[in-house]
Amino acid sequence: MPKFFIDKNTISENRVSISGSDCSHLVKVLRVKEGDALTLCDGEGTDFDAVVRDVSKEQVGLEILNSYMCSAEPKISVVLFQGLPKQGKMDYIIEKCTELGVSEIVPVALHRCVSTVKDEKSEEKKLLRWRKIASESVKQCKRGVIPSVSKVLSLKEAIEVAKGLDLCVAAYEDEREVSLKSVICAKTFKTIGIFIGPEGGLEPSEIEILKNASIPAVTLGRRILRTETAGHTVLTAVMYETGELG
Repeated sequence: MPKFFIDKNTISENRVSISGSDCSHLVKVLRVKEGDALTLCDGEGTDFDAVVRDVSKEQVGLEILNSYMCSAEPKISVVLFQGLPKQGKMDYIIEKCTELGVSEIVPVALHRCVSTVKDEKSEEKKLLRWRKIASESVKQCKRGVIPSVSKVLSLKEAIEVAKGLDLCVAAYEDEREVSLKSVICAKTFKTIGIFIGPEGGLEPSEIEILKNASIPAVTLGRRILRTETAGHTVLTAVMYETGELG
């Protein structure tokens, strides 16, 4: 059943309308008609069963029949602190991590980042695209919450955000002893942060800063993963170990 996102504040007496690009998709692509069933979501974890009551080129009117919590949302919250990768790779990272259940993505400006944010206008343009990718990915995998994508932070700023989480780890290719599994299995947590370096990885000095903030470096095994692979690899492992992958 198709799923569309709505603003819960627009619901009035169990009625809501969909307009804009979603209306065009409903009318021109799905060719909905009166009586068709749809799933709606408020983007905050609540799903609604709804039925189409009227259709026009400008809007599709629906009646909400009932509401319930989205069952596709993980019980743990995962924040990905992603070192800014080269052009285009962030799109892929956001898409795949959204599918896997990430709660928030924080782009981080690190020493080895090739990509940079030139100015405020450039950053805003990137943020709009990244947030749209997250929104579209949520629709595809039928989640109930759209992950937030923050503005680009410095490492110091990212660590301040991480302090509010139960647990954090930093994937580091030169770590040989501390495994990801040993860290995530040693503590019960509801929130976890994952630090991933850009191309070239995290610098030793950055790892020291993270360790001093009680964020351990962990190994992901004997193979070196690309920055666009590492984040969703760690996310998959976390979801598996916490029972979120069945």
